[in-house]
Amino acid sequence: MKTDKTLDCTGLFCPVPIVKTKLELEKMKSGEVLEILADDPGFEKDLPAWCTTTGEKFMEMKKEGKIFKGYVMKK
Repeated sequence: MKTDKTLDCTGLFCPVPIVKTKLELEKMKSGEVLEILADDPGFEKDLPAWCTTTGEKFMEMKKEGKIFKGYVMKK
């Protein structure tokens, strides 16, 4: 997947990865894709739920070892 920016939230716990995701998306243009890296187990469910609430487009969630990679397209 082509991403426009990567946000590293490893070592951070709820709600910080979601807060940082929100702040980063505010700087991006509509249609751009943000990749978020996190190792908080709650992130796997938090990101899609947050996207549903805010209207941002949740694209995908991957797990590679202990790292979750979430992809969101700016609305």
